[in-house]
Amino acid sequence: MRFLILSDIHGNVEALERVLEEAARLRPDMIVSLGDVVGYGANPNECVSLIQEAAQIRIGGNHDVAAAGLIGTDAFSATAQRAIRWTSREIHPQHRDALGEYDTVRRYGDCVFAHASPVSPMEWEYVYTINQANTIFGKIREKYAFIGHTHVPAIIEHGEGLGTRVVSGTFTAVAPGSRYLVNVGSIGQPRDGIAAASFAILDEQKGTIAIRRVPYDIRSAQDKIRNSGLPESLAERLATAR
Repeated sequence: MRFLILSDIHGNVEALERVLEEAARLRPDMIVSLGDVVGYGANPNECVSLIQEAAQIRIGGNHDVAAAGLIGTDAFSATAQRAIRWTSREIHPQHRDALGEYDTVRRYGDCVFAHASPVSPMEWEYVYTINQANTIFGKIREKYAFIGHTHVPAIIEHGEGLGTRVVSGTFTAVAPGSRYLVNVGSIGQPRDGIAAASFAILDEQKGTIAIRRVPYDIRSAQDKIRNSGLPESLAERLATAR
């Protein structure tokens, strides 16, 4: 199987369309969305519609669940709260219903998919450290765990007797005795200083994991945010990727 795994679109249809163009060229066997399809960006309806059509597995992120009215936003920043209020007004009923039906965690073969930590997906833990990764490796059985939420891509390898390490670069050959925690980064709002959409490819036949990047029309996405009345900071950070 070859998987294309994406996350954190955040209403940025320009970025999502570019990644789906890449998907048409790469022809994966399955597309997986790890959540936060909406929030921050100006095209929530278009993004939900595209994910409903393209992704065979759909995970709900905290912004999706909040926009569906299933959780509150007390833990959100003031900017995120404002974006959710805007999204909740703009989103069509059928798309709100779709967001409410997304999985919190999903297992498929040797993979487990979640938005945040698969150990406690509804606590929305931001996984940044080796200690957090070790906790996850200790509590799941799958060879591969894919997450998003931080908007920062990373490949973490855990091997018996070898410990846990962050893989240098954006590509690794899969070692037979190792397991992997992969943060796929963000499609619509990267925060690692690289202003290009980020996603992951797992090729089980070749035994490889790769983080891929594609540029998109940032100016158009920014203009839509500004014209919609969403906070200016949401437009600015698309260019800085911070």
